[in-house]
Amino acid sequence: MKYQQLFYFLVLSTAMLFTFAATGGAVQTSIWTQADQKSFDSGKPDSVSISAKGWVRLSPELKQLADLKESYVWDLVEDVEGNVYVATGKEGRIYKMSPDGSLGDKPFVDTPEIDIRSLAIAADGTLYAGTAPDGLVYKITPDGNFVPVLISKQKYVWDLVLDDDGNLYAGTGPEGKIYKVTPTGETSELFDSEESHIMCLLYREGALYAGTEGSGIVYKIQDGKASAIYHTRQKEVHNILFDSTGNLYIATTTGEAAQKAPRSNSGGPPPGSAPPQEPKARIFMVDPDGIPFQVWSSPEPLILALAIQETGNLIVGTGDQGKLYEVTPDGEPTFIGKTDESQILVFLQNAAGNLFLGTGNGGKIYQLATSYVSEGTLESKVQDAGILSIWGRIRWEADVPMGASVNLTTRTGNTEKPDKTWSEWSEPYTTAEGTPISSPMARYIQWRANLSTSDATITPVLRRVDVAYVQKNVEPDLGDIKISFGANGKGRENQPPDRTKRTVQWKARDRNDDSLEYTLYYKQMDESVWKLLKEELKETKYTWDATAMPDGEYQIKVVVTDKWSNPEGMELSYERISDPFEIDNTQPTLSEITVTSEGNGRFRVTCKAQDSTNRVAAGTYSIDGGDWRVFFPEDGVFDSLAESFSFLTPVLENGQHTLVIKIRDAAGNQQTGRQVFGQ
Repeated sequence: MKYQQLFYFLVLSTAMLFTFAATGGAVQTSIWTQADQKSFDSGKPDSVSISAKGWVRLSPELKQLADLKESYVWDLVEDVEGNVYVATGKEGRIYKMSPDGSLGDKPFVDTPEIDIRSLAIAADGTLYAGTAPDGLVYKITPDGNFVPVLISKQKYVWDLVLDDDGNLYAGTGPEGKIYKVTPTGETSELFDSEESHIMCLLYREGALYAGTEGSGIVYKIQDGKASAIYHTRQKEVHNILFDSTGNLYIATTTGEAAQKAPRSNSGGPPPGSAPPQEPKARIFMVDPDGIPFQVWSSPEPLILALAIQETGNLIVGTGDQGKLYEVTPDGEPTFIGKTDESQILVFLQNAAGNLFLGTGNGGKIYQLATSYVSEGTLESKVQDAGILSIWGRIRWEADVPMGASVNLTTRTGNTEKPDKTWSEWSEPYTTAEGTPISSPMARYIQWRANLSTSDATITPVLRRVDVAYVQKNVEPDLGDIKISFGANGKGRENQPPDRTKRTVQWKARDRNDDSLEYTLYYKQMDESVWKLLKEELKETKYTWDATAMPDGEYQIKVVVTDKWSNPEGMELSYERISDPFEIDNTQPTLSEITVTSEGNGRFRVTCKAQDSTNRVAAGTYSIDGGDWRVFFPEDGVFDSLAESFSFLTPVLENGQHTLVIKIRDAAGNQQTGRQVFGQ
């Protein structure tokens, strides 16, 4: 059957192929299914979200509001008028973004520092900024003037927070101290931890909470006393926040925190740029009773930003691929999008309920909208069918509301990674119940799902994709054929092989993993017709009685077929012929045995041996049943069909003796002679 015909046969009669498969082989319809988060995550999403249930939908719209042409956006705060202040690096600037998204012609503040790492804004509109690498806190007036209110003698002011009375707290490093600045400008050291860095601060109901780098501890400081809320045993606590019911969420990273890597005067690399060991980012939750739980282990190395939605779900910003996740309190994640930048460093949830994102590498501001993007794609991983394959139908399951659509396309090729040799993407398949795949026959295949909507309030949902294929039948292969003496090529323990038996063995391989059957033939070298030796063999060896075969030089032919694993007309076979081997069932002759006395008790023995097929290979003798002794031809070499022998016996006592001689040819056949001599 031609393969073009087979293609249509396949796509129109998949059920019949399943029947063929039932005959016991590997050439059968295979279904490549992707229907869960893990399998969909193995692909390449673009503007689509993948839920913990494995549902693919359009992502919430991620609107770029500003490209600051800076390296990092470290922090965001909003004033009562809706203006957003943006802390950046590596030029130490603060920008002011108005409620309509405009930034003005120049920075709001341009400090001599390298990085503005943290911001806080008081109720009266006073702005505070923490810096690196000089560890200063600036007080910034509404007209953009700034003056230091804290010289911490630390390198980094990682976070700033205000309490209800307007007191400012600064978390610093590398000595893990918290400083307090009163509204009147008085400064003091509030807490000196045993940790390296105070990474994040949070004020709630009269208590100050602090997350650290070093041992990953969360402290609660109240009434001048510090207590440990939770020791995460992670390297760093990067974010802490409370939900509306009093649950404390803690975002951590294991491994050397990248922002604590060795620094230059520039203030150092951004988070996630140089972890020396494999990091693991996790989110923990401590309930109001103080009981901790692990909520989620991130597939990304760093959790850098954390926010809580009104639904109680967490929004998580990660590095180093700029991915955005939504995580339920039960730990079910949904990938909801990514930025072009490698880190999502900070969130700001403003008074209007909008969520702003600040990024690193480079510094941009985005808004996560409640509406969906108009279109998105999910490009699957590349599926390896093993060998050249024929494609059947592609099917999928999806919920498609009015105004939305889902279609799929495919491409195929014979390289592990798609390149210029791959086919172009096919025309869209629009029938979810099943459409014949039009991409060319190949070893590898990939699909791409295209989701779209004309109504930003709705999205289609893709839940499952199935691709049917059948491997092209490839002929089986045979390895070297070996022929040996004895049953199974071996003798019994401590016994030589039975030379009346011969065993043929071979190796076989089938890339379809088909069930194989073998037929054996033999012929002498001077014959033209092969004779059947054995058929319907399942094993890769066979033993036969060689005494029924005349002496001569032979070959064995092994023919293998995969007919039991393929429909009639699609089976393939292969044959291989052995190297020549000899059958010699005839014993050598032993003649002219003479024994003459040499005097002094020694005798000379002479004899002749001859074989019609193989050289004479060995000679031994025994006198009076004694040990067997070796003797050699007169010319010293066993290399001929006929040999003459002459050898002396050891000194013997007077009397009659019995001599037994054994001659063996190269095929193992033996002849024995006997002679009585002496007085």
